[in-house]
Amino acid sequence: MKKENLKLGFAFMLMAALSACGNNDASSNENQSNSGETIEKTVNVYMPSPAGLQTALEKGFEAAYPGVDMKVTSGTTGELLAKIEAEKTNPICDVLILASWSDGINSLSKLDLMEYTPVNGDKLATPFKHSSNKIWGTSASAVGVLYNTDKVKKEEIEKLDWTDFANKDKVNGTLKETGEAAISIPDPTKSGACKDFLAGYVSSKGESAWTDFNGWAGAGLKNGGGNKPALAAVESGSVDILVAGVDYNAYADKKKDKPIDIYYPKGGTVVNARPAMIMNTATHKNAAKKVMDYLCSDGAQKLVADAFLLPGREDVSADSSRLGYSQIKQFENLNWDNMAANGTEIAKNFVDLLK
Repeated sequence: MKKENLKLGFAFMLMAALSACGNNDASSNENQSNSGETIEKTVNVYMPSPAGLQTALEKGFEAAYPGVDMKVTSGTTGELLAKIEAEKTNPICDVLILASWSDGINSLSKLDLMEYTPVNGDKLATPFKHSSNKIWGTSASAVGVLYNTDKVKKEEIEKLDWTDFANKDKVNGTLKETGEAAISIPDPTKSGACKDFLAGYVSSKGESAWTDFNGWAGAGLKNGGGNKPALAAVESGSVDILVAGVDYNAYADKKKDKPIDIYYPKGGTVVNARPAMIMNTATHKNAAKKVMDYLCSDGAQKLVADAFLLPGREDVSADSSRLGYSQIKQFENLNWDNMAANGTEIAKNFVDLLK
């Protein structure tokens, strides 16, 4: 009798062990949060530069959510959107971050996005939130005038407003040595920030914006290519002044003692929120929600500031070496819906002016 009881007990123990093994196999791709919520062990995040911020966010997220592996795919806004289109029949991306708010607005109709309100999302600056609750500006940048400090006089260049770049004499007068200033602008078909700047300029000034654009072209403005080569040309000295250059690159390199500085013309500029969103096709939806929560967290917002971007949250300060969101004057009458609808055409027409 005792032997039979022992055999029966052993059988129950064996069944329990096998059941546990089976359960572990079934949940091998998931974690349990403290609240009992199931979180997948992997999340695929597509995001733009800077590379240092990508790495910092990846490490910070994995520290905040142990056992969840954030796999980052890097690229420009255009490259990331093209990748998502190419993967349409086999979606990979869970969370998408873009460097252009207008491209985020366009994504509302072009991509299948999930509605989700992240923790601390209410603390984002009002212009960085959208009524759809599908795109959230967790960081931002602005464009200004970048210049080589070895070749250009700070006290002279920073007197110039946007319209002044159509005046060769004024621009040449900013140089430390007599000569003709080499001046460029990022290619707006490659730089989302520059595209949104031009669309904002048109939104604010109307058709008179094209008078300025034609004046810039007539004064010798050149197409500088993407943001990185355009910035590198200024730092090497082959270009003296870069109009509508992205600010965080300049602040980062200035801190590295490179011959670069930036100012925002008194006429205003465009502060461009960088939208983050969850794909409705995501295979790791719960982990994707945690990414969105993390992007709005204290830690992630501090990392954004450390990368010289503008934090999305109003209660988090920008790096002390740069101007904060409330300190940057923006163009009046910005209509982001119109900018999103017309930005690509404006960019193409502008590039044609420079040929």
